[in-house]
Amino acid sequence: MMEIKDSDKGRIRFRVRVQPAAPRNELLGWNTAGELRIKVAAPPHEGGANKELVKFLAKRFGLAKRDIVVESGEKSRTKSISAPASIAEALREIPET
Repeated sequence: MMEIKDSDKGRIRFRVRVQPAAPRNELLGWNTAGELRIKVAAPPHEGGANKELVKFLAKRFGLAKRDIVVESGEKSRTKSISAPASIAEALREIPET
């Protein structure tokens, strides 16, 4: 069950569960905890996985990297992400896993 929260200033927040050091970047879908599961090819060393996550999400939703912000969980696999509210519908279309 996905959980997308409206935020202020035309932005939304959602949780992401990241699997770093995967063979390739891949969006897996929403898990039962309401987190968007994503594999990233970068290792978690020195913020590499976070940078790759931001780059992947920006490309996937046609945004600039500066539009995707890791709000919390920089050193955790579970992160809170904020993004423009314009992608809310695209997020809702992602299936559950």
